[in-house]
Amino acid sequence: MDRSDDPEGPFQGYRGLRDRLARISRHPSLPSTYLFWGPEGTGKRQIAIEWSKSLLCANPGHPPDLACGSCRLFLPPSTADHPDLLLLPGRDEEDGDKEGNILIDQTRKFIADLTNAPLYSPRRVGIVNNAHKLTTAASNSLLKTLEDPPDDTVLILVTHLPDALLPTVRSRALSIAFPPLPRLEMERILNRLSPGLPPLEREALLHLSRGAPGRLQSLISSPSTCQLLQQIISLLLDSRNGPPFDPDNIAQLSDEEGFTLFLDTVEALLLSLYRQDASVQGDELLEQGSRKAGLAVRLPHLKRTHFHDRVQQLRTLQVHNINRGLAVEELLWDWKEAIGSQT
Repeated sequence: MDRSDDPEGPFQGYRGLRDRLARISRHPSLPSTYLFWGPEGTGKRQIAIEWSKSLLCANPGHPPDLACGSCRLFLPPSTADHPDLLLLPGRDEEDGDKEGNILIDQTRKFIADLTNAPLYSPRRVGIVNNAHKLTTAASNSLLKTLEDPPDDTVLILVTHLPDALLPTVRSRALSIAFPPLPRLEMERILNRLSPGLPPLEREALLHLSRGAPGRLQSLISSPSTCQLLQQIISLLLDSRNGPPFDPDNIAQLSDEEGFTLFLDTVEALLLSLYRQDASVQGDELLEQGSRKAGLAVRLPHLKRTHFHDRVQQLRTLQVHNINRGLAVEELLWDWKEAIGSQT
């Protein structure tokens, strides 16, 4: 989700956050380590690269038509291709292992390169993407660098699962949160990326993207995801007895994308119920279905809290090698039993 190198891309929001980063970069005592965290698809990595351009600028405040030697290196098609900008995993590196974990050898090489003197810029910048995938050994190796950072370096950790990082790593970084964008801003982005959509498809895309413009862009290129969403919603609103889901379809919810979509939909349904209680208008696609199924009565507050906690636990656990199919089946059985007990 956060892999686009397009400097324009869909990430047109976060003006307040960008202004904050600009103020930080002008501070005489610049902190050395930052934690960019927030939902997938909010542009954390892209904005980290964008910010690194100002951090690496050799002549801050220059006019746009008189770019310094460092800024001229940030050219399309790969704005991350700068000798003083280091990425972990590296530009040409495959994932560390089959689970995509960042291994200690990769991390040691990254740290060693970070300690070298900058070539074109006043400092070096290192970006650790998906920092939650650092192994324990790699995290401990990086922690030593955080405790005693090299001179003239800035390190940016990027993650959508900050709780999966070692507490000692989180405590040494300045936290920069990327919250979901408000609906009105997401509507503007959707109008620009894909104007003229039918109302139901438009609602589905806005729901699925959950305020993350990168996720919205990915969904537009994958219409089958909207169909799967409709299946999940129907499943969660059906209180009839019997197996909670066709075994053939469990596989669709067992890959990383389907599993995230399933958790997102459960959480969005729960949020819809709280909005109904407060008479606040929310997602039309979900509210119509949940009202028709009487979900507010079937799932009182205590049960909602229980399922919300389970969703958050599964979000954290999914970075490990868990059996997603089994997790989906267990949650579905419990959900169906909860809503069926109220019939």
